[in-house]
Amino acid sequence: MWHDHESLFRLIDQHFRWYPFMEPRDVYKLLYQGVRGPEHIIVNEAAFRERLLAEFAPLEARQGERLSEPVHPAGSLVRINLRPFKFQQGDLDWLAAACLAAGQQQWGKLEELQQAWETFLGLCQEGRWPEFDLADVSSFSAWLEAQGYPAVHHSTAYRSRYQPSYRLISKIALGALPPNCLTHNPRQDILTE
Repeated sequence: MWHDHESLFRLIDQHFRWYPFMEPRDVYKLLYQGVRGPEHIIVNEAAFRERLLAEFAPLEARQGERLSEPVHPAGSLVRINLRPFKFQQGDLDWLAAACLAAGQQQWGKLEELQQAWETFLGLCQEGRWPEFDLADVSSFSAWLEAQGYPAVHHSTAYRSRYQPSYRLISKIALGALPPNCLTHNPRQDILTE
């Protein structure tokens, strides 16, 4: 799957259209999440819930943002954006449970992450995104290899422009949202723009 140029291109290109200020680091974060899932952010359940509540409480509820965005080419893992979730009066306990459940699932291995990144490099070399400077992509790639392909934060430009605030859940959990959790069907938000 992660070596399939076209499915990976569609995933990355969709995010690039949503977030045109993405940098190679942000593409890597997308791929990392899609391959490895959310396990790296879940140290223990209590700490995870505490961090989620601390981030969620001061957030401005916002209507005009997508509720969910795929991070996996098959759509099996998605980001739930917290501002529209809050606007829809989403149930935070349900979200925490869905995130924790996703963290317990088996996702991909390091080799798959390396394959996904190599596929992205190939797409860049094909000129699919002329906005990405090949020297910058190669430099970041060398850093990733030296560091062993770690989890990373979004780029400064991405954080400044988009203020990302989301959690990862499985598509199965997304489809099982309780009727009182949201006032519309969130599945409509997946890859519709």
